[in-house]
Amino acid sequence: MNKKFKTSIFGVFLLTMVLFLMACDTNTNPSDHIDTPLSYTLMFDSNGGSSIDNKIFKAGDKIELDLAPPTKDGYIFIGWELSMPTIMPAYNVTLKATWEPNSYSITFDTEGGSSIDPLTLPYLEGLPEIEVPTKEGYIFGGWDITLPDMMPLNGLNVKAIWTKASYTVTFDTGGGSKIDPIVLAYEENIYAPLEPTKPGYIFIGWDKELPDTMPAHDVHLKAVWERIILDSNDTLRENFESLQAIKDSGQNSSEYMDYDYIGETYVLWELVNARIDLGMTKGGNAITIGGFGNIYTDAGMGRIYAAQIHDGIQSISFDARLPFSPKSTYPQVNGKDKAINVVIKVFINGELIESFKFKDDDEANKGTTFSIDNLNITGTYSLSIEVSSGHRLTLDNILWITNKSGDISETEPVLIDFESASNDFDYTEQVRNIGGIDFMMKEVHTLNMHGDKELAYMDSEVHGNVVARFRGLSTHYMSTESAYMYNVEAFIHVDTLSFDARLFGSNGYFTFESVINVYYMNDETSTFELLDTVSGLTEDFMYYEILIDKSNVQIKIEVLNGTVNIDNIKFN
Repeated sequence: MNKKFKTSIFGVFLLTMVLFLMACDTNTNPSDHIDTPLSYTLMFDSNGGSSIDNKIFKAGDKIELDLAPPTKDGYIFIGWELSMPTIMPAYNVTLKATWEPNSYSITFDTEGGSSIDPLTLPYLEGLPEIEVPTKEGYIFGGWDITLPDMMPLNGLNVKAIWTKASYTVTFDTGGGSKIDPIVLAYEENIYAPLEPTKPGYIFIGWDKELPDTMPAHDVHLKAVWERIILDSNDTLRENFESLQAIKDSGQNSSEYMDYDYIGETYVLWELVNARIDLGMTKGGNAITIGGFGNIYTDAGMGRIYAAQIHDGIQSISFDARLPFSPKSTYPQVNGKDKAINVVIKVFINGELIESFKFKDDDEANKGTTFSIDNLNITGTYSLSIEVSSGHRLTLDNILWITNKSGDISETEPVLIDFESASNDFDYTEQVRNIGGIDFMMKEVHTLNMHGDKELAYMDSEVHGNVVARFRGLSTHYMSTESAYMYNVEAFIHVDTLSFDARLFGSNGYFTFESVINVYYMNDETSTFELLDTVSGLTEDFMYYEILIDKSNVQIKIEVLNGTVNIDNIKFN
């Protein structure tokens, strides 16, 4: 071994031993080797609350602190997650605050509406759906403060916003003059409209009292009428025969002029734009009025007018033709007054009562009689018959019946109770005589009564032994689209139609979609026009009444969408 290397090893060993012996020296001063305690930090995590300064202690120090608890909006301080140590350990300590949300309330001032209980929830908890308050006559418009999604700090006081609702008063005049609906806001004053009028009737009032102010609901009023019964009346006719004296005197003119004329009825007639030498036929006596410009209106107007006719009027008719229609043969050929363009209007006391038109040019040339029935004008009145602008009209035989005490005589009602009827379902129209009256009928059965579905529901004192079964588009495989009946010959006058009706069936077997339609024949169009529909039929017989108020009329009763029993049909 190398001598130098050995010497180095020995030196290292010797140094190590010296250091060891020094460390073990018992004579060393102990105070020179006591360690000073280290300092550590007590930290406060307020978890979103108010901050608290950290505190520094030496390990082993006694901890005595008088801390004010932290604060946090919307929360209550519960304490620290860890207990605060009493002696500072030889390490850092972090204390974290724990909180509990405070509870707040939202109160609802509904301003007189339905009450809503206050809502109490912890801070920032989601709000449930709030019920909508109600208030009679008002519409809820929301809250004066928008509700948050979560409970806010310190809660809220909210107030309801309301706007007045509008409602409608409608007037069913039952065939009388029309009255427009009244639309007003809740509690606004209602001013009564003018009373309706109806020929042949006196207005008694409404079926319900018209309120002074608008209630919190729609109001539907129906007129109540009383039929006027005739006393002795006169039939008067203005036939213009006294015009012959004017013709004979040579004073007649072919020009259209304004005349005053007193004829057979002693009525003073004002003829506006009239000529008196043209009759309904050659050699006849009548007047022709022309719709030309005049002092009464900017538009052309020809008319016969009486400012005062006495003793009232219950009906009127007059003959009319177009002397210058395209098919006219008298007084000239190939006129230009086409029937489709000519309107004849009748006014009583300045009110338009009826408008008429000729069916076609053939009728316009030949002439026809126009009539208005069921008038109820008493006392003194004015009458005007006018032709539309640009046309000419010949008039004759103006006939009317006075109404000295009100009129339209009563007729006996026609009752159809089907007791004498015994017909099976007809799938095409058939004329059946019931109670001495011919009815056109289809799909109306009276032959056999079903024990469970008819007899069980019939009151023998009211419905006898037979009721009619109308089968209109029922589930039966042979059923046709509709079932109906109507009188073949027109009734003189029908005021109301009444009947008993029920859904055919039993034990839950009913077709609740079934309806009954009531029509009248429109003579001008030769078609049945709908008057009313009865729906909501029940399993038991119910009484129904429909206003008709028409003269020379055919009435059609039709069932759709199922099978219906009908009995005691009365044409009043």
